[in-house]
Amino acid sequence: MMSQKIMMTQKTMMKRVIALTSALTLGALAAHAENMISTDGLKASTSAVSVGSVTAEKDGYLVVHRTDFTGTLPGAVIGHAPVKAGENAEVSVPLTEQPEAGAKLIVMLHAEGNNDTTFDAADKPVTAGRGPVQQIVTVQ
Repeated sequence: MMSQKIMMTQKTMMKRVIALTSALTLGALAAHAENMISTDGLKASTSAVSVGSVTAEKDGYLVVHRTDFTGTLPGAVIGHAPVKAGENAEVSVPLTEQPEAGAKLIVMLHAEGNNDTTFDAADKPVTAGRGPVQQIVTVQ
């Protein structure tokens, strides 16, 4: 009888430990947002770039670059908009220059580098894996 009670208590404790471990793991995953720029809702016009969803680990900027002649490497910055840590929905980046229809632009996530809330040279591109967090979009 006593050993049966001990086994029941051990099973109950094990269930509680598993539940607590699961909750802590899910909480840690939710707190660690993965940097990404979604392709859903990504579109460019001659005056702005719209992005349906941007997730950032820390405050920063969604930056639009012209591309080089290959259409794959970032060139001059032609627009930027602030993003907050976490998920940002429906971000619109006004462009300071009007690219022609058919031009390829790079939309890149930059992190705030010097806590001044102004996009500047200290705000470096965010990287994941082997390169920057970015998407290429064609101006319509």
